[in-house]
Order: sequence, then C-alpha cells, then structure tokens
Amino acid sequence: MKKTIFIGQAMPKVKRHPHDWLSLNQWLYSIGLTDELISKNFLYSALIDYFPGTMNGSHIVPTKDDIDKERDRLINTITSFNPEIVVPIGRLSISYCLNEKIKPLVENIGQIYITDPYLAMKNELIVIPFPHPSGASTWSYKKGNKILLRKALKLLKNELI
Repeated sequence: MKKTIFIGQAMPKVKRHPHDWLSLNQWLYSIGLTDELISKNFLYSALIDYFPGTMNGSHIVPTKDDIDKERDRLINTITSFNPEIVVPIGRLSISYCLNEKIKPLVENIGQIYITDPYLAMKNELIVIPFPHPSGASTWSYKKGNKILLRKALKLLKNELI
C-alpha cells in the first residue's frame, strides 16, 4: 500500500491520537481500509499545526501569514514522511497544494493530478483532492457532489495498490 499524507487547513482543537479524524476515517472505511492500514500507511497533517480558534461559532480560517509561518514545518513533515500520494483536504489546502487560486470544489474533487504538492517535494506525486469531511460542511451531502466524492474515493483506492 502506498504511503499517503492527508493535509487539511488546520489541526483540530483536541486530537487524541495521530489518526483522530473520525469523519475522514468513515470515508476511508467505505473503500475497505481499516484502522490498522490507516495507522501503518497514512499521516494526517495540516497547513498549520495548531487550532486557530473560533469566531461566531465557526473555526477561524488560517491567514496567508499563518500558513507562510508554518511552511517550513509543513515541507519538513511532507518530505520526512516521503509520501507517494498526497490528499489535500478542503479548498484552502487544495489551492496551496496545486499552487493555484481557490476554485470551487466541483472543479477539483474527483480529479487526479500529477504535480509537486505544496512545491515541497521537487518532484511530482499523485494528488487526489478531497472536500472537507466535517459535519459542518454540507458540500459532500449534495447529490452531484456525492458522486464526485465517491469518484475521489475510488481514485484513491485504485492508486493505493
């Protein structure tokens, strides 16, 4: 199984163990992955390695300055893990991963890219963008978007082997 890193926008407020992302894990279970396979082959990280706080009941989105300050740590995390597949999670992480302006998720989810993720590796890797699996995000519950999510999960499953 190929080593895979999942990179969101920020770390959660509370993280009990390295693979403590229940909603993401539910998606991974749906393609036949187990906790053992996840813990052995996957790494969960983020553009910033801390919880940025909340405002008006929502998580604060990291600023460009926040992300720039954490860039060396992120690149070190990616290169140290040496993944074969990168899964950016959510629009912000996808845009940084693909080095492009933020696009609507429907333009990226269900696609596969061969690129230097986050301009970190100095070589190209497989990149498979995912939407954010948070229950607060309604994107993945919309009919057309469910199809794109299933396509992204199938792409990941096929590339892992």
